[in-house]
Amino acid sequence: MKALLLSGVLAVAPALADDAPSPRAVVEAKFAAVNRHSVPDVVAFYAPDAQITASDFCKPRQGRADVERTYKNIFAVVPDVAVTVDEYVVQDDRVAVRFTLHGSVSGHAFDAPIQDFFTVRNGLIARDDGMFDNHGRPCAP
Repeated sequence: MKALLLSGVLAVAPALADDAPSPRAVVEAKFAAVNRHSVPDVVAFYAPDAQITASDFCKPRQGRADVERTYKNIFAVVPDVAVTVDEYVVQDDRVAVRFTLHGSVSGHAFDAPIQDFFTVRNGLIARDDGMFDNHGRPCAP
């Protein structure tokens, strides 16, 4: 009986792993949601306990509520924000992305080059580490 149960679990396990989208596909879909300004869609790509860091954060942010807060703030401050991805580098569950964030604040247009390093597990972003020139601005809690 135990052997039958074990063989059934082993037969199903690969199928479950194959159902998850590739790490690159998850990150691509996340950026598409950013370009649509869809906070719920962006949040859905993150694991419930995801850790998020960025050059302008005072400390790491944790979980979907912080992802939601972060993107609501971005869309409020930069209402015309758009992302153009320049390059993906994928290794196993890790995705490095070089992209440019375009937008304007108070009528002043800008382009910000950003490097972001994602870890994707089970079809969700578990870690998101963004790096960019913060121009010496104070960090945001």
